[in-house]
Amino acid sequence: MTQEVKEIRRIRIDKNSILFKLWKYFVSFAALILISIWLFQTVFLSSFYETMKIHEVTKVGNQLRAEYESEDFETKLSNYANTKGLEIKVLDETGAWVFPLRLFDEFIERPRMIWENFDKFFGSLKRDNRIYKIYTVRYENLKDPSIIYAGYLGNTNGEDYYLYINSVLKPVDATVDVIRRMLIIISFISLVMALIISYFVSKRLSRPLVRMSNTAKELAKGDYKVEFRKGEYTEIDDLSNTLNYAKDELTKTIEMRKDLVANVSHDLKTPLTVIKSYGEMIRDISGPNEELRNKHLETIISEADNLTALVNDLLDLSKVESNLEEIKKEEFNLEDSLYYVLDRFKINKNYSEYKFNIKSKGNTKIKADKSKINQVIYNLINNAINYSPDNKEIEIVIKGDSKFTEFHCIDNGIGIKEEDINGIWDRFYRVRDNHARPEIGTGLGLYIVKTILELHDFEYGVHSKFGEGSDFYFIATK
Repeated sequence: MTQEVKEIRRIRIDKNSILFKLWKYFVSFAALILISIWLFQTVFLSSFYETMKIHEVTKVGNQLRAEYESEDFETKLSNYANTKGLEIKVLDETGAWVFPLRLFDEFIERPRMIWENFDKFFGSLKRDNRIYKIYTVRYENLKDPSIIYAGYLGNTNGEDYYLYINSVLKPVDATVDVIRRMLIIISFISLVMALIISYFVSKRLSRPLVRMSNTAKELAKGDYKVEFRKGEYTEIDDLSNTLNYAKDELTKTIEMRKDLVANVSHDLKTPLTVIKSYGEMIRDISGPNEELRNKHLETIISEADNLTALVNDLLDLSKVESNLEEIKKEEFNLEDSLYYVLDRFKINKNYSEYKFNIKSKGNTKIKADKSKINQVIYNLINNAINYSPDNKEIEIVIKGDSKFTEFHCIDNGIGIKEEDINGIWDRFYRVRDNHARPEIGTGLGLYIVKTILELHDFEYGVHSKFGEGSDFYFIATK
């Protein structure tokens, strides 16, 4: 491939890019404005001019009618006629001119309006019971149409008087032609400026988005230290904050996945190694010795139970996080659920030494997903057992009223350090002082409790003192 072809492909315009689309929209908007101006000036100018002229004549006529009784009425007529370029006359009921009069009109017969026209303009006022009317008239001997205002002034000395205003609609063709020539020049300049300005504006608007796109590509390559920079606009800042939040959450998820793989690998490898070792010991050493063989078999069974617990917790975690199971709420008694869960512990001889003190008070009914709440109760009790190796007495309190029901699982175990309390709800968090294999728990139980209770919008938490025990609780709303 030649260098020229590469260069052509590099500068090829991407018609789907935000830069091109913004530029296209700006140019289209500018063109739309210019087209609107063209239409207004060349198509609608004449009708707009006629409307404005009618409005002006009507306004003058109504003002003069309102001032008919004033002493300087004739002066005002003259002023309006001169300043507005209007033909203004006052006629009597016979159509004769009353104002303005020429020098000898008082001594000879005054000019009169043709009776047909007078009846057309003013006779219809009485017939239609109107004060004034506006007409647009074309005369045969005149090239341009006229706007006629015919209004009733009033009755003086038993005679009616009328106001006649005539304004010629002067042609606007010459004006339109001048405006058209100016618009050609203005349109060309405006389009060129629109093309240039819209390009730079579009480039400026799209720059932070392009920068974010490049940053996202770096993130996709595995660089989780990238930072989405803020732009010059509120929306860009909001998007930047959202992407940075998503990046941080993604980083946490990646780290959590690594921890998950490491923890699961460790928790699977250790019991499998123990099972294999004790199996070989049974084969090679303790086979004939029944007592030693049973001891080794108990170790194998215990490690198999640990594996089963880990697998079950992983399955529960997967179901809860992927929301494969919907929340199916029903009303049930929390105390009945407690006894149901305790029966599961009692049939296991590993828990036969533990004593459960149960205190129940008030209305203990709640509305929730029964199977999931049973799982919460099981995990809380199992957690209390795991961290109470010496004092094997566990107190369970259920109390409720018409609005809330509280569940407390109180142990007298090793307790939790203050700095560890916030972390106990995380996945694979187990209280330990070193990186050696913990002897108890999978580190998933409390995380599953937290997830289920948050799905129900139930309040939950723990009160604990290191070396004195813990009180895990949740509060269910009715």
